[in-house]
Amino acid sequence: MNSSLLIEKMDLYRDWLKIAKHRLTACGFDISQLVHDEEVSLEYFNVLLHLTIPIQPRQVFYADAFSCPPELQAGLLAFIERIESGRNLRPHMSRGVKKVANRDALRYDWGIHHFHLGATLAPDGFVTRTEPILFAWVAHNAVYMLGLYPHGAWSQQEVLQVLYRNWPALLSPYTIKGASLTHILTDQEVALARKAGVTVAFQVAEGVAVVPPGGGMPTSKHSFRAVRDSDKLHDNLDSMMEQLRDPTSAFMQEYERKGVFKKRTLSFSLVEHSDGYSLVEKHNNLYFKVGGIPSLPLPTMVVNH
Repeated sequence: MNSSLLIEKMDLYRDWLKIAKHRLTACGFDISQLVHDEEVSLEYFNVLLHLTIPIQPRQVFYADAFSCPPELQAGLLAFIERIESGRNLRPHMSRGVKKVANRDALRYDWGIHHFHLGATLAPDGFVTRTEPILFAWVAHNAVYMLGLYPHGAWSQQEVLQVLYRNWPALLSPYTIKGASLTHILTDQEVALARKAGVTVAFQVAEGVAVVPPGGGMPTSKHSFRAVRDSDKLHDNLDSMMEQLRDPTSAFMQEYERKGVFKKRTLSFSLVEHSDGYSLVEKHNNLYFKVGGIPSLPLPTMVVNH
């Protein structure tokens, strides 16, 4: 009869934080000012959700009133070529994406990116800055060109209205059904609400209101989506550790029945490899695939092409 299992102390969340720090550093972000674990996790998800765009080919669609001034046509064509050929869009993004704690209220609130349409690359790999700038909705396999706006038009609600007028299905998940707003915010009020960390609804058409399609921002000015995903991962890793510490849990009992725990002292840790994450039990040399943990692309996947 097998002896009782002895589970050594583990901290899967701490293991993941080490991985997150390595990824952020490898991607060129300075994390020296991130003192607390929660900050590391939040900024990891901020980078993943808002400062990087997965590299893959996408179709390009244009809003009904889209136009581009002649002096930016060359930059626009170069940007479109990048989109359709699946090249890195980072050179056209704000230089703020180089900063781990970059805050982008437009992305956080409305889920909209802004891009520069310079035609030449500067030494740091970014195209020359332009005015006006392109606002676009970036989906998994498409980019929806909304229009060109002055730099600083971050709270101009016309942008959301253009998105809804042309592609209402994109905002369908965020539409408040059967509701109308008693007060229609001005663009200035939208900016003030963001500054205060207040989440508000927006009218995109007569009788049509939406909650922030980007998720919005709490008073900390972080992205709600980053906060949510960070908290969810923490909870999931805590739950995983509870199962590993309990010899009677379904997970442990399944592998007990299979007889894989030849050595009865177990030591679990979380590791990252080329295609995801695994739990490693070092005494028995066991690996268990772990899903649900997003990976920040390493530099070989995010360099300019």
